[in-house]
Amino acid sequence: MEHRGALRPYHELPGLEHLYLEDSYLLQLIESDESLTFVVEAALREGHPQWHPAKPGKQYCYRQVRIAFPNPSQIDWVERTFQPFKDRYGDIDYGNIDDFRWDGSWFRLLGWWGHVEITSAPPVVTDHVPA
Repeated sequence: MEHRGALRPYHELPGLEHLYLEDSYLLQLIESDESLTFVVEAALREGHPQWHPAKPGKQYCYRQVRIAFPNPSQIDWVERTFQPFKDRYGDIDYGNIDDFRWDGSWFRLLGWWGHVEITSAPPVVTDHVPA
């Protein structure tokens, strides 16, 4: 899937304006016919309603969220690696969302985990409650 329009940054999308994805961590990816959902330990920007000062030893305040791309008409995995990282506390993640740009109903996300291009309705951000 090739896109040639001017791409906009993710923080211009409703629900993403107070997240800092470059310093957030991808915990899980859920694929279904109804959506492509990224479960993320998201770094919150100061304007987020749940923002609070970072805990000692942390750079940001974090909250688990789901970023769901509903009813995708096309999902194109340009690259898919999904190599887990284990931090010094033993927690596992798949890296950051290093780049997330969009135009209309077309979205491109890149990170250590891969590169995906999605055509869908705008992403919906909700809190994630771990099972």
